[in-house]
Amino acid sequence: MAEPPVPSHLHSDPDDRLVFRRGKLRKREDDEVRMMREALANLTDVPRVKRLLLELGRFYNPVTNAPVLGAETRRGVVTLLEAGDPDGARAALETHLAEYLKLDDRQAAGPTG
Repeated sequence: MAEPPVPSHLHSDPDDRLVFRRGKLRKREDDEVRMMREALANLTDVPRVKRLLLELGRFYNPVTNAPVLGAETRRGVVTLLEAGDPDGARAALETHLAEYLKLDDRQAAGPTG
């Protein structure tokens, strides 16, 4: 069943990604993005961040043919947190999140050429 067209007034921000759920248009928020943002918001709770990052490593990214968050990135962030460098960990996670969102946008746009 095809989704109804998005009304033109909802296209005001090209960065908004909308999805039709339960009869309403809503901003799309992937579980992966939500979990990365949750980790960023809780950098002082190292055990919680470790669990979130481990779970992110279980998600598959078909664009890169790899986990959403690789073991090397996860270890780097955890090492920074355990060394008392939440700013470094924040920078690493924010960089990874930005790259993930760029990949997701490229996948949504489809092939070019």
